[in-house]
Amino acid sequence: MGAWRIEYVSRPDNVELRTLSVNSAQDAWAFGLAGEDWDSRLLVHYDGRRWTEYDFAADLPEIRGVTLAELASSGPDNTWFFGTDDPVGSRGTTPVIARWDGSRWRKMPLPRRMPERVKDAAVFAPDDVWLLAGSNSMALPGEWPALERTGWHWDGRRWTERRLPAEAVALAGRAADDIWAVGRAPDPRGEDTPAAARRTKPAAMHYDGHTWRLVPTPAFQPPVDAPPGEGSAEFEDVVVSPQGGVVWAVGDQTYPNDDVDANTAQSPVVARWNGGRWEKRSTPDELEALAVLPVASDGAQGLVFSGGRLRADGRFTSVGRPPLLPDKTGEVTRVARQQQLSLRDLVQVPGTRQAWGAGSIAVGSGGEGPNFSYGVVVRAPAAE
Repeated sequence: MGAWRIEYVSRPDNVELRTLSVNSAQDAWAFGLAGEDWDSRLLVHYDGRRWTEYDFAADLPEIRGVTLAELASSGPDNTWFFGTDDPVGSRGTTPVIARWDGSRWRKMPLPRRMPERVKDAAVFAPDDVWLLAGSNSMALPGEWPALERTGWHWDGRRWTERRLPAEAVALAGRAADDIWAVGRAPDPRGEDTPAAARRTKPAAMHYDGHTWRLVPTPAFQPPVDAPPGEGSAEFEDVVVSPQGGVVWAVGDQTYPNDDVDANTAQSPVVARWNGGRWEKRSTPDELEALAVLPVASDGAQGLVFSGGRLRADGRFTSVGRPPLLPDKTGEVTRVARQQQLSLRDLVQVPGTRQAWGAGSIAVGSGGEGPNFSYGVVVRAPAAE
């Protein structure tokens, strides 16, 4: 499949980009954290020629305290920014929602009951936006607060709460009347025990322009060689292919493990919507060793992960690492050769078979000599 190509590298040497929105191959936004203590923020824009740091002090000073953020858009004059504080919420940062109208960022109204934690967002028009967010609660599935099962919709004038049939963590759609949200729901199987209360099953919900409806999902069982015991599964992201009506849901399952150092093990779960029902898809061996998030459409009815591409026919091809970056000395030293690419977001470029990712290229603190973390935007090789 080739290797990742670097499109942007941050100037500061301690940066991690965390969210990315791509309107076209000539227009994109990325947001991240910077500084030794992650005490600075970076908002960068691509205009088709170069990436430029955006001075947000005048129109978006609130994002200085944001650590959890989502960027989503429907076009170059309709990009939205959703930001909240870290999960602990110790700094008491004021949440912020803003919209780029093609010339400047403008703050937008907050929902009456703004959640503590941003999860995901989908933008279809200036007056048609969906937001998923929730609380910082660590409750068991049967005790999830209502915020975990709520979506917020912007109609151009105000935000309206819409109750969802299950907890949702991600959403994506092809049109305003064809939206999917995925997450998890309590698994009703088994006895009413503390262990059973922690079990979850994948949940998929569809919106037809009027109503959110829970759609049955496949049952995922632990591998045949796993020790006896119940497993738990959930979807963590949903990807809508730009053509062919193909929708993917990905996540993971947890099940008992014989390892004395870790009594549970994990493996990825993948399902595909065939237009009438969700079908469980087998996961290649290569994917078993990789993180399933972030993930994006490859523009050819398949998926792109940080480690490779899952084709529509089930074949997996790996992607090579990007070129090495110099460390603080300006050289690619022995230590710099230990650098790793870590992606926090992946987005398919509309109208193409390309996917761009945002994250960092870094050498961890365990290495000898200068360590670094550059914020980067990278491009995956185009799907055949």
